[in-house]
Formats: sequence, structure tokens, C-alpha cells
Amino acid sequence: MREEYRFPRKFQIGFQEGTCPLRCNKCFAFSPKIGRVKKATKMSMENAKRLLDEIAELNNDSIIQPHMQTEPFANIDLKQIIRYCGEKNLTMSIITNGILLDREWLDFIISQSEQRITMSFSLDAVSQETYEKVRGNYQLELIEERINFLLKNRKNTSLRIGVNFVIEEANKKEKEVFLEKWKYLADVVRIGTLISHDKKTCKLEGLKEQRGWVLECDSLNEIMTIDSDGSVRVCPMDAFGDTNLGNVFEERIEAIWNGPKMEGLRNNIKLNRLSNKEFCFGCEAYKHEGNFIHRVENEFEIAENGYQIHYNHR
Repeated sequence: MREEYRFPRKFQIGFQEGTCPLRCNKCFAFSPKIGRVKKATKMSMENAKRLLDEIAELNNDSIIQPHMQTEPFANIDLKQIIRYCGEKNLTMSIITNGILLDREWLDFIISQSEQRITMSFSLDAVSQETYEKVRGNYQLELIEERINFLLKNRKNTSLRIGVNFVIEEANKKEKEVFLEKWKYLADVVRIGTLISHDKKTCKLEGLKEQRGWVLECDSLNEIMTIDSDGSVRVCPMDAFGDTNLGNVFEERIEAIWNGPKMEGLRNNIKLNRLSNKEFCFGCEAYKHEGNFIHRVENEFEIAENGYQIHYNHR
């Protein structure tokens, strides 16, 4: 058994899938361009607790992301899931569009006074006009007010607030303005490239040049993606269950993570020998120019490669 693969570092779990108030063109589950309909599905709380119990038993500081391709705050069980993760001392990473965060939700998040939670807001714009082009018909200003409310009123130093910007043609001119607007407010600003529905990506202008392609997939080396029925998917881009690497309600997590299906796929990617029938064939998300380069700049720890840049407040 290879030590680096022994346990996932992060679990992306579709406790509830198929529910989101937006229909972003870039989304792998809800884009009108896909031509497929994502059905609403839900994991029972009994199974959710059973799964979280097993993850907690791994005792390796794993991170729980309570969604795959959906809006997590659409799940009526999310408060219970957050509390249960707190009881199990599991760190949470929640990526949200922020639309469903009313005052009750904001107060609840703030009330989790000791739990380790990172909330990342997918904004992708600084102007209302651009927001409507890249995300949808909703007021960007209202989401920004909710972010600022959390930043101002949080009492938990373990509650980290981040904002995300995915570059595409419609918003690329706002990248620098977005960075300057948020890097002194949020705990982390993440800027990355758009991955298209055919799993193609492009290099970001101005980021660090590195030599050589690294054929490694974070979704197979560090992250386990689990659907609402317990099926393990290759990654969140498989929004419709086209892959199945095992089922966590039928096998132990460790057996799937280090099993022949996942190990075989890792090796095929590393050796660049995927067949054209495999879901990962042609995907550029796992092809990146080396690992992140880290540097310190004033009060920021910056990590970047040719496709992403993260600004973390120290």
C-alpha cells in the first residue's frame, strides 16, 4: 500500500444533490448547455452519520465538503450535518453561491463558536452586469453584504471566509479588480481557470511558468468524491454518475481508496494510457505544470501555478 494514498485528505460528499437556485453555464450539473437533467437525490441522515463516523475513525484530520455539484444550503439537513461534524471534530469546507444564506443561516454559522469551518463564496464578478453573465439573475450586492456580515461578526477564529473567481471570457477583465477588492477583506482569495464541459482548461496569463507536465489527479490522490447513494465517483465533474469506483456503504473507505479500481486509474493517468472510453480521457484538469509555488508577500502567503493562484492572509 502506498503511504500517500492511504486515506483521502478531503471528502466531497453529496449529502443532497440536484438542488441549486442557479443555472450557471459553466456548471457540470445544471448548465442548460449540457442537455441532461440532474435529478434531486438525498442521503439519509442515518447513512450520513454512519459515513461521518467511519471518516472520524480514520483520525487523519480529513476535511468534509458537504456537496458535489449542488448548493449545500439547499439541504435541510445541513445544520444537523454541521453539528455532527463538530461533534466528531471534523473540519468542514463549504463552497456556496450565497443566495440561500438568510439571517438565520448567518447567525447559525457564527454560533458554531469552536468548529473549524471554511466558507468559500463563488462570486466570479465585481459588477452586477458581469455577475448576471457568468452566474445568474441575482443581486451580487446582497451576497457581498452576507460575506461582510460574517467577516464583521464572527467570534470563531477557526471560521475562515474566502471568495472565488473563475476566469472566463465574460469576466476576465475584472480579475485584477476582484483581487484588489477582496484580498484585504477575505481570509483567502482563490482565482482559477475555467474548466469546460469537455474538461479542457487554459493557462492563466501572468502566472508562474513551470517546466514539464505533471500527470497527477488531486481527485484521485487526495480527494474522495461520494454520491448520495454512497457511490464513489472519479471527481465532482462526474455530476451524473457515469463512473463508479465502489460504494462506501458496501465497502470500507480504505478498501476503496487503495483498491484495484482507484489504483489502476491512478497508474493509467500517470502513465498516460487512458482509453478513449474512460471518463478521464482527454481531461486537462489533472494535467498541470508542476506543483504550487509558495511565497510570502507582505501579509500574504501566496500559492500559484499556471492555472490557480491563492492569496491567504497570514
